[in-house]
Amino acid sequence: MTTSTHRSADERRAQLVDAAVAVMTDEGVRAVTTRAVTARAGLPHGTFAYCFGSKGELFRAVLDRELRQSMAVTFDDDSVPVDDPSERIAAGLLAYLDRVRAAPDEALALFELTALARRDPDLRDLARWEQDAYAQAVTGNLRQWSDRHGRSWSAPVDQVARLLVALVDGTMSAWLSDRDDAAAEATLRLAATTVGALAASDADAEGVRS
Repeated sequence: MTTSTHRSADERRAQLVDAAVAVMTDEGVRAVTTRAVTARAGLPHGTFAYCFGSKGELFRAVLDRELRQSMAVTFDDDSVPVDDPSERIAAGLLAYLDRVRAAPDEALALFELTALARRDPDLRDLARWEQDAYAQAVTGNLRQWSDRHGRSWSAPVDQVARLLVALVDGTMSAWLSDRDDAAAEATLRLAATTVGALAASDADAEGVRS
């Protein structure tokens, strides 16, 4: 297979992921059918089978892209102070909140997809994969940051990551219900302070590394 063919297949997959998110956002997750997605993408129906083996595989691609974008927004900005872990975490969490606020209907659709996956036997593995993938991604980012800045965690970093994921999920769910910006920001700052307190300078304390 040529490089141009590979590129074309990747582009079509990206088109279908975009279309799936658009259908979910406008009409709900249950409206996501192969025909609806290919029609929204402006592609022949047969393109779906060429790009994805199943609708579950498409949903995984949707969630995988959301994961990568979320990690980039939350962890990739090095313009904020790094000496204070709480401030660094707060900046990332508030940036993620801004992303959700900019596209609340899309965020609702993604929450709906996760909820459906937990109830649908055919998609249950997808829900488990998403939870594990987020925890692993956050763990990796926390470990990379602490190693770079000479910090140690006073709890196993994978547990810190799961705590952070749970705090963020709960805050975003609450905001999508009440749209209370001030409450969400205050909650995320408190979460950042709580999690940041678990990071100590290597010069001051010897932490527990997992």
